[in-house]
Amino acid sequence: MNVLFASQSASLPVFSALRSALASRINIERAGFLLADSWAYQEWLEQHPGFEGEGYLLLKEWEITNKRSGRINLPKLANYEKIIGGDAGLFGALVADRRLFMGRNCTFHQDYRRRFTDEELLLILQNGLEEVENIFDKLKPDALVGFICVTMIDYLAYLFARSRGIPIYNLRPTRVGDKVIFGSTLNDPDPKFVRNLEEMKASNLEGNLDSARQYIKRVREKDGRYEGVINASNKTALKLNPKQHSILGSPFRVMYNYIKYKSSVALNDNHVPDPLRALFFNAIINPIQAKLADNFLKKKYVLPEKLGNRKYAFFPFHTEPEVSLLVYGRPFVNQIEIIRSIAMSLPVDMILVVKEHPWMVGKRSLKMYKKLLNIPRVYIVSPSLSARDLILGSDLVAVITGSVALEAAILGKPVLTFGDCPFNALPKTMIRRCRDIRHLPRFIRDLLYEHKNDERSLEMYIAAVMKLGCSVNLYSTLLNKNNVYSERNSGFSKEIGVLADYLVKCMRSPTSVIVQGSKAAAW
Repeated sequence: MNVLFASQSASLPVFSALRSALASRINIERAGFLLADSWAYQEWLEQHPGFEGEGYLLLKEWEITNKRSGRINLPKLANYEKIIGGDAGLFGALVADRRLFMGRNCTFHQDYRRRFTDEELLLILQNGLEEVENIFDKLKPDALVGFICVTMIDYLAYLFARSRGIPIYNLRPTRVGDKVIFGSTLNDPDPKFVRNLEEMKASNLEGNLDSARQYIKRVREKDGRYEGVINASNKTALKLNPKQHSILGSPFRVMYNYIKYKSSVALNDNHVPDPLRALFFNAIINPIQAKLADNFLKKKYVLPEKLGNRKYAFFPFHTEPEVSLLVYGRPFVNQIEIIRSIAMSLPVDMILVVKEHPWMVGKRSLKMYKKLLNIPRVYIVSPSLSARDLILGSDLVAVITGSVALEAAILGKPVLTFGDCPFNALPKTMIRRCRDIRHLPRFIRDLLYEHKNDERSLEMYIAAVMKLGCSVNLYSTLLNKNNVYSERNSGFSKEIGVLADYLVKCMRSPTSVIVQGSKAAAW
C-alpha cells in the first residue's frame, strides 16, 4: 500500500519512525510526507542526512507559503470548493493555520494582527490546493496518516482524502488517561467512535465496564489528569518549559542559532519566528506582562473561600492559538465574546468564574483582563488554582471544546459546550452543545433544570474509549514535551511499536469508516 503522512515540526520524528515500524508489519510500496517548519526539518536532516534520498514524495509547506506572486484564479478556487470543500468551505484551511491567519508573534504572544493581504492568502491557498492535489495524484495513497490539524496542508490533505474516499487515520488524544485514537475525521465526535459506542450500548455487556468504572472512580477520588496535560501554574511559558527554551541559558547558543537562522531557508519561512524576536518575548515581554497582570489582578482575584456561598458557572480559558479553537470551535474563537454571552445568559442568581490557562500566563495583555473585568458578573481567579477545585464548587461548567468538560461530567456537573468535542456523545442531560448563541439562555436554563447524571452512559463512554483507543505516551515520550503529566515511563522505540501495531489493527479493522460528503465536519 501507499501511505501519505501529514507531519508538523515536532511530529516528523514520530511519523518517520512510524513509517519504518509499519514497513516491518505491512507492505508499504511508497510513502510521502507533508512537511511544515523548515527550521525543524533542517535539524532533522542534520541527524538523518539520507532522508531525502530514500525515495519519498515530499511536500514542503514553506515552499508554498513563500510563493505569493502570480494571479488568483477565482473560478478555479470556486471549483475546488465545490468538489472538496463540503459544508466547511476552503477558507477553513487558512484559519486552521495560525501562521497564516494570525500575527507574526502568535507563537509566543497573543497576536491577531494580520500579516497577509486577502490576495496573498488566496494565492497561498490556491498554490496549496494545486500542490496537495499533485502529491495525491502522484502517490495515489491508500491511507492518510496525520496528527490533529494545525497547518493548511493538513487540512487540505484531509479534504482531498475525504473527497476521494481514502481512509483517514487522524491521531489524537482522548483525554482519558493515556489513550489515543486514530479518528476518521478531523472533528469530533468521530463517526467510528460513535458507532462503537452505540454497539456497546446495544450489547449490554457488564464485564466490559470494569476498567471504565475503575477510571471513573480514580477521577472522582483523585484527579482527571491525562497524558500530556500541563500542570496548573502562574509561571510564564519560559519557566514552564525550560527544555524548549534552553537556548536562553547560553548567549553563545543564542548568537549561533541566530546566525544559522539568517543564513537558512527558515529566514523566509512564515512558520519559523525570528529567534531573537522569540527570545525578546519569552525572556522580557511575557515575564513583564505576567508581573503586571498579577500585580493588577491579585487584589481583584476572587478567592476560593469567597465562592463558597455563591452559585457560579466556571469557564476555563483555552490557549491561543490552538486547534481547539481554530478547527474544533471555529465560530467561537473570540473567547471574550463567548464569556460575555455566557455572563449575560446566566440565571440572575449566578456569576461566571474565569481561570487563565497556565500556558498563556504572560502571553495576554493586561488590557484583555481589564476587558473581562468590565463584563458584569465575570470574576477572575488565579491561574495557579486547580481547575478541579473550581469544578467541584461550580453549578455549571462551560467550555468551547476543552477537556475540563469530561472531568466535570464525571464529577456530576452539568456541562455546556460550543464546539466539536468527543464528549458531545454523552447524553444531553449531562453535556449539551449550543450551536446557536441566540438560544444560550434557554440552553443554560434547560441544562441546569434537567441535568441528570447518567452513570450507565458515562461508563459506556469511557469503556468505548478504552476499547477503541490505545495506550501511548504521545506528548511526554513521542513528542518529547516538557512539564506535562505522564502516567508511566516508557521509551520512544517501544511507544512507536505500540502505535504501529495499533495503526495496523485500525487499517485491518472491518469497521473502518471512510467519510465522504459534506457531513464530515460541522465547519
